[in-house]
Formats: sequence, structure tokens, C-alpha cells
Amino acid sequence: MLNQPQNTAFADADGDTIQPASPGRYRSLFAVFCALTATVLARVYWIQSELHAGYLTALNVTATEYELIPSRDGRILADTTVLAADRDLFSIQVHYRWLQEPADESWIRKLIRNRLTRAERQNPTLVEQMRESLLQQRQDLWMELAELTRRVDPDLTNRRMRIQRRVQRISDDVNRRHLERQQESNLVDESGLDWPANPAQQNIFLRLARTVRQSLTTPPGRSSDDHIVVREEEDYHTIVSDVPLDTAAHIRSNPEIFPGTRIQLTTRRTWPALTLASHVVGTRTAIKPDEQQQLKSQNHRLPGSWLPRRGRSGVEHSWDHRLQGTAGLRRIVRNRRMQVVESEIVRNPVAGQDVTLTLHPELQYHTEILLEQALNESAPRPGENNNESKQATISGGCILVMDVRDGRLLAAASAPTFDLSLFSSGTQAQWDAVNADIRRPFLSRITSAALPPGSVFKPVTAAAMLEEQIIQPDSRFFCQGFLENPNEHRCLIFRSNGVGHSDLTLHRALAQSCNVYFFDAAKRSGLQPIVEWARRFGFGSPTGADLPYERSGSLPTVPHDQQPARQRSILDREALGMAIGQSRLTATPLQIVRMMAAIANGGWLVVPHVATLEGVARRTDDPGVEPRDLARRRVPGLQVETLQAIREGLVATVQQPYGTGYRTVRLDAVPIAGKSGTAETSAEDRSHAWFAGYFPVDQPQYAVAVMLENGGSGSKVAGPLVREIVQFMAEEDIL
Repeated sequence: MLNQPQNTAFADADGDTIQPASPGRYRSLFAVFCALTATVLARVYWIQSELHAGYLTALNVTATEYELIPSRDGRILADTTVLAADRDLFSIQVHYRWLQEPADESWIRKLIRNRLTRAERQNPTLVEQMRESLLQQRQDLWMELAELTRRVDPDLTNRRMRIQRRVQRISDDVNRRHLERQQESNLVDESGLDWPANPAQQNIFLRLARTVRQSLTTPPGRSSDDHIVVREEEDYHTIVSDVPLDTAAHIRSNPEIFPGTRIQLTTRRTWPALTLASHVVGTRTAIKPDEQQQLKSQNHRLPGSWLPRRGRSGVEHSWDHRLQGTAGLRRIVRNRRMQVVESEIVRNPVAGQDVTLTLHPELQYHTEILLEQALNESAPRPGENNNESKQATISGGCILVMDVRDGRLLAAASAPTFDLSLFSSGTQAQWDAVNADIRRPFLSRITSAALPPGSVFKPVTAAAMLEEQIIQPDSRFFCQGFLENPNEHRCLIFRSNGVGHSDLTLHRALAQSCNVYFFDAAKRSGLQPIVEWARRFGFGSPTGADLPYERSGSLPTVPHDQQPARQRSILDREALGMAIGQSRLTATPLQIVRMMAAIANGGWLVVPHVATLEGVARRTDDPGVEPRDLARRRVPGLQVETLQAIREGLVATVQQPYGTGYRTVRLDAVPIAGKSGTAETSAEDRSHAWFAGYFPVDQPQYAVAVMLENGGSGSKVAGPLVREIVQFMAEEDIL
């Protein structure tokens, strides 16, 4: 049987019989070998074809951020006087790896690798020498910095330790959260199935399938022992701020002595004139937290402690679009270890433009001195009765001097004032003192003090009565001291002396400030004409001045439909009050000085402004538009004869012996026209003192308004300040 297979047995050395392996067992072993080989080849193929790009992507991953480069804001000038400007600040910044203690080993190895050649790195002696040299260089750096900055910051070591503790907290927090997420992800299958936390509860086949799948298709992840490098560990940190220029220059010119160190140039807003025109100049402070979040949402990073600034009040706010510089932008690319691999400036910083003011510095200073003296003279003295001293205290004031032709403000003083340096270097004690001042120093009386104007409003009432044919300039009226009832609607002279002004015309009614004359006219006209002409003169709405937060004041509303008898009676009484600048009427000093300028310049309402005419032109869409055409507009319906009649009364107020301003305002060198006002408030407080006018009488150039809160008599308290101002302008040849 030659074709039948033979089962041949073998005997070993001991004589035991060994049966040869059957062909089926060879085939099984071969199949297992092929399966393992196929698995390995499949893994190789997968790595080469699928995971290769993933590995490269993970290794080459970068993060791009944009760092703001500090810019300089424009200056605020008054003639040649600098009222606000940026001052350069130099800060010393050191890379974290150079201040970290002890030094990071991976960073040391990297420096050694960069400084030694491949062959040199094979020599352990050279490697150790380089290591010692780097550590010594770190020590020398801090010795040099400590010596260089001893006068600026003697506590350099503590600052260094605070920076390291802060960065370490950030790093620990990031790595702790990463570890927690990794532990959670280990319990979740990539397919989305949640695996039981207890391995004993997992099916052995499911565990095997999961292991095979992860081995074949998943690149190795980060070990829990791997440290995640945060950006702060590969960044520069400010260790000393505001160092002198020579210190910054020494560091920049000696990079070999100061490795890992750079000078950061920033700016600080300063106000060299301190309190001069503080309410006009205004404040500029760093951006607020919500504004910082907006920058961060745009992936913009702030360098060190520098923050862009925004104007908050005054010219700093209203002209912020011109003053504010444009920060530069630096694009920074970091690798996965947060090391900078690329840096380029994509936008250079652009400095802001200067704004020149119309203020006359010497006149501004003089008006502020006058206000300060008025407030100090009324301040309570030690030992005075609290109630009496409260009534006699002037709580604040304002002086405005404006060109009647174009609205240029030569002086705009508000008191009490404040030191602008509070916003750059103020102490807590200084802030507490200012905030505790009940006179509210931060309030700008120029734009935000809306008060009853009192008798300075009577020229508007006169214009309304003349234009509505209620009175005639030469028609006579007998003032008995009160309108109908001796206990109300009286003149001041009746309350003090028990007599009236007797027989008078319009110009005497204005000069002597006769209330009854205007009560009678308002009784015949009603409220509506007075409100209408007040609106024509600009009351009840902002003047449009280039200063922020301007209040509009208030005007009574006049119903157009028929009212019940009781309501009509109330409106009639309100007309009497408004005729003399009381009732619900309130006005700002800007509105009063503009009203007086309109009477002086022939009936043109100008826009008060503190920026130069070039600045006003730039506010329009068309730079070629003349600012004077933009600012001036006629008072609708105002006749020349009406203006002439009112001017006669205003001139007589100061120039005639019977005028309320003759003794306190009249100046021989310069003829002045004007109107005093004593606006009543409440029984507990004194009246507000006003005086507004224009000068010279023959060729009016300037209008002036003085307001003293709770100052008392307008002619006795506010009037003398007007005379002081005009005399100063004459002596300084400003007229």
C-alpha cells in the first residue's frame, strides 16, 4: 500500500517514543502567525496612512495671540500751557525662566543644547561646566538688577517670589483640572459608551475589544505625569515699574549683562497744571473690566500692567476720539509648550492728536482764584452756630467768559475744584477727603448746575412782552411794591423798606430789577409767550457745547387744550414766577452766558466751545464747513428795536446810579452792561447769586456769567467778581 501515509514514530535518548506533529497543528500555528503578522502590518499601515498627520499636527500645533503695543494719547493745551499729556514710563520685565527658583531643568537642558555643538554635548565635563555657567549667570543677573533698582524698589526679592507664587498657582490649577479630565475620560469609551468604573463589572470580551481598538486606532495620550506648560511660564513679567530713563538705557545697551530682560515702554496720563481748569480738562483713566473683557474676546492681550485709557469727563471725554492714540498690534505665535516661535508687528502704534483749547490760561487762573476766595470767605468759622454757618456758606460757583461773536470760552471756572493728579497718583486719604466734601468738587457747575436763574432771566421776559405787544419800551408803570397782595408777589425793596419803585419804564424796570413790573406783564400775557421765547433763546435744551454731560435745564409745559379754572389759576401763578426767573424754570451758566451774548451780538445764538475753531470744524462731516456758520443761528422773530430796548436797561443796571450794579460792578475804564439775579431756593438756604452781562458796551466782545450757589444777593456777591474779571482783562490787554 504505497500510497497510504506512514505514521513514523521517533524514539528519544531514553527510548521514549515521540509522535510527530500532525499537519492540523502546523496549520493552526501558521494561522496564528499570519494573524499576528497581519495585525502588526495593519498597525503599521494605520500609523503610516492615518495617524501620521495626526502626530504631526499634535507636534506642530500653535496658538496665535495679539499683544497690544502701548500708544501715546494726545495733549491738551491752552496756548503754550500743557494741561494734560502722557509721560513715558519704563518698566523692567524678566522672562519667567530667569526668575524661577530653582531653575527649571528642562529649560536648562534646552539652553545647553542650543549653546553646545553635538560633539560638545557628548562631553559630560563641558555639559556640567555650561550648566554651572548658566546658574551663575542667573545669580549675576539678579545681583545687577538689585543694585540697579535699589532706589526704585529695594524689595526686589519679594516681588520676584510673589510672581513665582502667582504663576505656580496658575500652573497647578491648570494641571489639576487636566488630570481630573483625564481620569474622567478613562471611564468613557471613544465610541461614546460609558464603561463601569469597577473593572470587575466589565465583561471580559468588552474589555478585550476596547483594549484592541485603542491599541490599533488611538495615538498615545499625554501621561498624567506630563506637565502642561502655561503661557505665564514662557512669558515676561514686570518686576520694577517706573524706572529712570538712564536705568532703562543701561539695561538696553548691555544685553549680555541682563539676559532674559527687556524694557517695556508704557505711558501714564499726567496733568501738569493740577487744578487749573480741572472740570474743563477732565479725567482719563484705564479701561474698565468690561472693556478689558471685550479686548480679550478679540484675542487681544495686554502687555504687562499697561491698559488703554478712555476719557471719562471734560475735554478728555468729549474729544476722546481725537486724543486717543491707536495701540499697535504684535502677532505672537507659540508652540504647544507656549514658547514663542514667531513674533511680528502687524500694526504700528499711532499717537493721538493734540487738542488746543480756547481758554486764556492767565484769565482762567484768575477766575479760579476769585471763586476760591469767595468760597473761603463764606466758609464757616470755628465757634459759629452750625445752622447760621450752613446758611452763610457758598456751596459752589461758576464763572464763564465767552466771545460773543463765535462762542469761544476764554474762561470756564467751576468751584470747588479738584486735583487731577488724584487719578494718577492719589492716595486713599486724598480720595476720602474729596469724597467727604459735601460741596461736590467733582461736579462741573459749567454744564451740570441747573438752577433757577432769578432776575438774570428778565431780559428774556422783556423780549417776550415786547414782541407780543404786551408792553412798550416807553410805557409807564407804577410799582407800589407788590402786585395785588402785600404778602405776595412783591419787590425786594418793599420787603426791606416797605416802599415800591414808583413810576418807571422798561429800562428802569430792568436796571432796578422791579419784580412787580414783570408780574403785571406776565399776568396779562399768560405763561405761553414766556415759555416760547425762553425756548427761542435756547433754554430747555443743551447749548451744544463740546463738554460732556450738559444738562438742558427745565421749562414749564403749557397745555394747548382748555383747562379747568383751578388749573388755569395755577398756570397764571406760574407765569408770574417764571417772569422773574423762578417757578419751574432752571438754567445752566452756559445757557445764561449764551443768552447774554445773543443780546450783545445782535440776536445770534452761538455754540459755546472750549476747543479751537479748527477742532470745531473737525467735528463736522465736511471739514470745509466754517465753524462760525455752523455755530451761529438767529433767535427767531427777535426785532432790532426789542434788542435796543433791552440793552438800554442792561446798560443802566451798571452805568446809572439807580442800577443794582452801579456800586459793585461799574468800572470807569471799561463800560459794562448786565443784569443781577437773586434766585430764591428754600427757607433753609440762601438764594443763588447771579450776575451776567457783556462788555465793552459800545462794541461788545465778551459776555460773562457768574453764579454762586447759596451766595445771597447777586449784585452784592456775584457783581464784584464781574468787575474784577473785566479789570484784569483790561490790565492784561486781553480786550
